[in-house]
Amino acid sequence: MKFLIDALFKSGGEEKSPDTGYVLRVATATLLLEVVRADFEIEHSEMEKVRLILRQRFQLNEQELEQMIAEAGEQADRLVSLQHITRQLNEQFDEAEKIRVIEMMWQVVFADGNLDHYEEHLIRQVAELLYLPHSVFIRARHKAEPPVM
Repeated sequence: MKFLIDALFKSGGEEKSPDTGYVLRVATATLLLEVVRADFEIEHSEMEKVRLILRQRFQLNEQELEQMIAEAGEQADRLVSLQHITRQLNEQFDEAEKIRVIEMMWQVVFADGNLDHYEEHLIRQVAELLYLPHSVFIRARHKAEPPVM
């Protein structure tokens, strides 16, 4: 576990670790868990959406999925600032990958049918830290919103 934490918070000038991909997946999972926790209620539907997104996006089996969620939960528990995670994503992800992270966060928000202002604020903050324009934030939200009946 110490290696994961060290790798996540490395400075940008260091060489890529062989586990950089895994570290980035855990960082993404941590942001998804932060969305689940943002409104101070852990909804079953939101956690199931996190599991579905991670399983599909990263092609994980059940054991790998549970390990990633556990590690992301530990990261989220220790998280003081989003800047450490977003810095790592900025260094390694292109714009399309960063947009995909924002879209996944919105999908988690809408899993329970409710949009809380804390959730929206968190995603806005992450989008800004990823240097994504406000228009991308809005498009990602509209893409994830359930259709109005």
